[in-house]
Amino acid sequence: MQTKKNIPYYLIAVGLFILLKFGFTLADNNDLTFLLKPTDKLVGLLTGSHSVYLSDSGYFHEHLNIIIDKSCSGFNFWILSFLLFTYLTVKHFDRTLSKILTIPTALIGAYLLTIFVNTSRIFASILVQTQTKSIFLNQQYIIHEAIGITTNLTFLILAYVLIEKLIIHKRYNAKFS
Repeated sequence: MQTKKNIPYYLIAVGLFILLKFGFTLADNNDLTFLLKPTDKLVGLLTGSHSVYLSDSGYFHEHLNIIIDKSCSGFNFWILSFLLFTYLTVKHFDRTLSKILTIPTALIGAYLLTIFVNTSRIFASILVQTQTKSIFLNQQYIIHEAIGITTNLTFLILAYVLIEKLIIHKRYNAKFS
């Protein structure tokens, strides 16, 4: 019975996911600065590198010889995390207001996670590719993709487990308060 009550919230989340996904196909680097700029700033802090923003290319780090652009934005991770967070939280709330608030909260939480994961992924790629450049000359793109897949999947799983445990723990403690 409770699942049927959640369907409208899930449909809203899926509808927003589809709209955002469609919007991404039309977006360029300028449209994605809300994801690219904080990631670039954190990568710069971790590496000591400074970037130059080129609207048609992205954030160029000359010292590292990398560009952080639309493909590095983490947009797909963001909207996938949003769906995950919405699903996990809606099913644990009984009040309508709480369920409604899960959608913007999930967007913000997913955004913060995306900035962290993106920065981690790019930083790991820089470290690994620096160490393997002489070994895998023409295979760097494979290493880059493998790091991205591994990092994103690992953080999605960790986020799922952590959020589920936190919500269950909070509900369990609320029953005994």
